[in-house]
This record gives sequence, C-alpha cells and structure tokens, in this order.
Amino acid sequence: MAATRMPGFKLLIAVCVNIILIGLCQRLWTITKANNSRSQEMISRQNIQIKYLEQLQQQLIAQQHTYERKLEEQLKTINNVAVLATKASTDSETRSVLRAPKNMPLTSLQVAIDAFLSVSPWVCNIILIPSYYFWRQVSDELKKTHDVAIPYDIPAWTESDTAFLETIAGFDMMGDLLKEDYNRYEEVTNASEIDFVKIGRAERIHKALWKYIYPLYHSLAPEGQDREREIGLQELAKTRADVDFFLRLEFRLYPWMRFHRRTSFSFYESYSGRGYVICAGNYQFQSAVASIQAIRSKLKSNLPIQVFYINHWDLTPERRAFLSEMTHDIEVVDISTILDDQIMKLGGWAIKPFAILASKFEEAMLIDSDAFFLRDPEEMFSDPGYKATGALFFYDRTLGGDWRAGPDWIRSVVPFMSSLARTTRAFRGMSDHEQESGVVLINKKTRFSGLLSVCKLNGKYERDLWTYRKFYGDKETYWSGFEMVQEPYAFVRNYGGVIGELREDDDKSVCGAQLHLDYLGRPFWWNGGVMRNKNEGISRDLVFGYWMAGGGLQTHRERIVTDEELVADLLFNLNLSSKEEIMIDEELDPIWDFKESCLAGWTVNTMDERQLTLANSYERLDKVAKDVEQTIEAQNHSTLSSYDWENI
Repeated sequence: MAATRMPGFKLLIAVCVNIILIGLCQRLWTITKANNSRSQEMISRQNIQIKYLEQLQQQLIAQQHTYERKLEEQLKTINNVAVLATKASTDSETRSVLRAPKNMPLTSLQVAIDAFLSVSPWVCNIILIPSYYFWRQVSDELKKTHDVAIPYDIPAWTESDTAFLETIAGFDMMGDLLKEDYNRYEEVTNASEIDFVKIGRAERIHKALWKYIYPLYHSLAPEGQDREREIGLQELAKTRADVDFFLRLEFRLYPWMRFHRRTSFSFYESYSGRGYVICAGNYQFQSAVASIQAIRSKLKSNLPIQVFYINHWDLTPERRAFLSEMTHDIEVVDISTILDDQIMKLGGWAIKPFAILASKFEEAMLIDSDAFFLRDPEEMFSDPGYKATGALFFYDRTLGGDWRAGPDWIRSVVPFMSSLARTTRAFRGMSDHEQESGVVLINKKTRFSGLLSVCKLNGKYERDLWTYRKFYGDKETYWSGFEMVQEPYAFVRNYGGVIGELREDDDKSVCGAQLHLDYLGRPFWWNGGVMRNKNEGISRDLVFGYWMAGGGLQTHRERIVTDEELVADLLFNLNLSSKEEIMIDEELDPIWDFKESCLAGWTVNTMDERQLTLANSYERLDKVAKDVEQTIEAQNHSTLSSYDWENI
C-alpha cells in the first residue's frame, strides 16, 4: 500500500516544482521585457536630448555669427565717430552728430563691456581689456617701422556711474580722490605726500568723465562762446553730481590750468592747425636763433612758430624783440600769462610739456633750441606712426643698463601698462635712457588726456620729489604720462645714433651730436647743436662728414662744466646740491679728451652732398647767432642789423 503511494507523491512534487519553475521563468521574462522597454525609452530620450543639444549648438553658433556681424557694424560706427571727432573743432555740423549718441562707447571692447558688464571707471584699476579696436588699426607695415604702444581700454562713463556718485560709497570715493596733495602756498618736502597711485586713478577717471561731459559742454552755447559754456557748466554743477565731481577733480589734478579758464574744454577748443614749439631763455637764445633760421631760411618751412619763456627774468626784452622780428609768423610767449606759474614753478626742462599744452596748435611739434633738421620737419606730420596714434616719440641713445629706479617706479604706480612698455630697453635692463625729448610730436585733439598726464609728471613737487629723481629730466615723462592714462603712442624704431666725424686712429667709430633717423632709416634731425662741446665752450665746430645709426656699442662721457654761472643753472635744473654730483670719475682719454659721445660697432655712413651743405650752413648760422648774442649782451643794440639769413 505504501509502495503504491510513493510514485504518486513523487509525481505531485515534480508537478509542483515545474509549476514553480514556470512561474519564475515567466517573472524573469516579464522583468527582462520591462528592462528592455526602459532601456529603449532611455535611449530614445538620449537621442532626443542629443538632437536638442545639436540644435542648441547650431543656434548658439548662429547667435555668435550674428553678434560678430553686429560688433563689426558697431566698430564701423565707432570708427566713423572717431573720424568725426577729429573734425569737431572746425565742423559745427559734426558737433551735432557727436551729441546724438549720448553714451556711445569710445572703443570696440567698450561695446562688449557695455553688453556683458556694468563696470564703473574706478574699477578699471582691476578690470581692463586690451584695446582690440586700436590693435586693428596697426598694420603689419607699421609694425616693421615703429614700436606702437597698444593701450588698455578705460570703460566709458555711463549714467549708472553718475548714479553711483549719489550713494554713500560714491560720496566716500569722491572724497578720497578729491583730496589735494598741496596748494599754491604750501611747501612740500616729503615724497610720501605725493601719491601717484591715487593720482593715476584720478587721471583715468578724469579721462572717462571728460569724454562724457564734453558733448554736454558743447550743447550749452553756440560755437565759439566758450566763456558762456564754462559758466553754464558751473551752473549745472550745482544740481548734477557728475558735473560737480568733474570740475572738482580737474582742479585737484591740474590747478595750474584754471588760471584764466574754468575748464580744460576751452583750452581744447582753442587749438587749431600745425606749428612748432620752442622753449628758450637767455642761455638758449643763441641756439634758438640758429635753429629757427635753419627751419625758415634753409629748409623753407613756413609753419608758424611759438617761442615760450618763463616770466620776464627768463628772457630779456631785447632778446624777445629780436626773436619776434627775425622772421615771419613767429610769436614769443610768456607761458606764465597762460598757465599759473605760482603753482607750476617752472624751470629748466619742465617748461617743455607745458609749452606744448599752452601753444595754440592742434598738432604741436616740440623742438629743442639746439636741434637741427636735415629735411623739412613738416614731413614728420606724415609719419605713419604719428598718423596711427597721434603721438610720435624718438628713442634715446643706448647707454648704461643698470637703471632700475625708473622702471621699478613705473611698475609701482601704473597697474596696467601697454603692450610696449615691458619690452623697452629700460625695462629689460639694457639702457639707462629710453626716450629723447629733443623732438616730440603730439596731436592735442586726439591725445589731450595723455598730454595732461605728462604735464602732471612735470609739476613742481611731482618732478622735485619723484619724476626727476627717477628720470633724467623730462625725457621719460612723455611715454610714462601716456601709460598713466593708457593713451597710444609710437616710437620710430631706430635708436639714437651719432653725426659728426671719425674718431682719431679709429675709422670705425663716429663721434659728435646725437642723430635720429626717420621711419625709413634716413637721417632726419640731431640735437646738441654744432659745437664740439657746447657746455665747455670749445670753440671748434663739429667737422661733419659721417653718421651712424643707433644700435652699436655706445660710449659716452658726461660733459664737465667749468663755467660757474652755467654750473649754478645746471644745479638748479637738476635739483642737485653740489658741483661734484655732476662729475663722473673716469680717466680721460688723451686722444678724445673733449668728452663727446662716440658710437662704434655699426655701419659708418658718409653724409651726402645735401646733408653736408645743410650742416655746414647751420654752423655759419650759429656764428651769426653768436654775434647777435654778444651784441645784445654788450647792450650795443644800435649795431644790430637785419641779416640776410638765406645767404649766410
């Protein structure tokens, strides 16, 4: 009985097991099917997302292309506005066009800044973008002949910046920047009282505000009524925070300019035409007479000339009268009648940038009184570097190489520098000098802020306590001033060379005056006069015959001065206390003991016939100028006669 039950029981168990297995298989199949369905759904979703991302990418690319096209259109508009701005002084119709775009950004990347950022001008110490717009204007050909400083863009002042001035933070910022370093009655002896970091910030804000306020200034009165415009601007300052801040900031930075004017705008509006600016006191009278007649009688350049001096004691009435009558279209100007010398306290080199500012010319060429040209100086206005930037400078000789004070100081006060500054010889420890300021060409309508900054560096206490201790006079203040406010400028890519004669027993060295070439490598001008050594009074003239471009091995001895009156003048100009500080401990070369600059290691070139004729005629002009000086000094004015300068 038990035996018969066992097979049935086993069969039952087998059936149950099969049923369970079948159920499990069905469950597994259901789960697998669901997973497959989910996977397919996920794949489908991923495909949809990929397609969406591809479409989004295409849209972004299309938007980018659209933005680039709009940016190009804005660049063209900005370029047109810039062109119109250069004609604003003579075209009243243009002025109405300039007033139309109220807050038109002034450079290309300011368009991007306005589009993506809300940046206040004082933040530009932190956020500045290289000038893409200006870089586009520098051609490959120009880069071969000039070293061009590409500045950073300072953002345009906007209405949001004006609104910021009315906040507590803006009020505090204004109070900090408007603190005066000194006043006309104060004697400053501590260099720490002159904060150039703060001065630089204030100048960059002034530059942005100047461009913002200028159209408003124009709208206040008809053309030519600058007095009424200035009065109107002062009235607006009572109710507008931005105008009030601008006027106060300008007075804090440039108080010497508010002598007979209320704003810099009337100065700016007074400029027109081209001309030469020469600075001359009693000591420079002889060289100035020769240099001016070289321009007028030998090179036949007829551009107007303004000769600047400082107060009545700097240039005697007799010398002033002679200069005023010696040629046509020449004006002798006391700079203290235009700018406030009670604040500037000018002397020596410092007058030079202020003379550029005070001159009546829109395009002013500063020429040292001992500079002579081998071609018409008017050609310089066509220099492509000048036309591209509005400021043309020349390199000095390559001398020394251990000058650190100047570059280190510039690094400490200029938070952002142009593309050129760090590549200069001075910054690379290759020369003690960078710029020669014997000839400087500036378009004051396009580089007005840069020129104001240069003048600031040559102010009384700025130069006595800082710049003239870091630099050799005014030389480096031109490009440094442009760096302070980020204005473009160009150097002719030729270092200071030499023109004169071969060194005795060495036909591979040329010694004489410092020569400067044009952008095509042709001799253009030299400075230092025509005497073998003007400071020692050596009577022998230079024997002209050869020239050499800069770049070779330069040797130079400082001129040792024996004239006590001239020593006193030099000490005053250099802010030195003793004669020994001028001297240099160096054994004199018995063969070359007249202490001049010599250049070797480069190609010796022979002067052509025209160059020789001009150079020799300049020596004759200098002899006549010396005769004039001696006659005036002897107070024998009755013997002064009219000279036939062209046939001298």
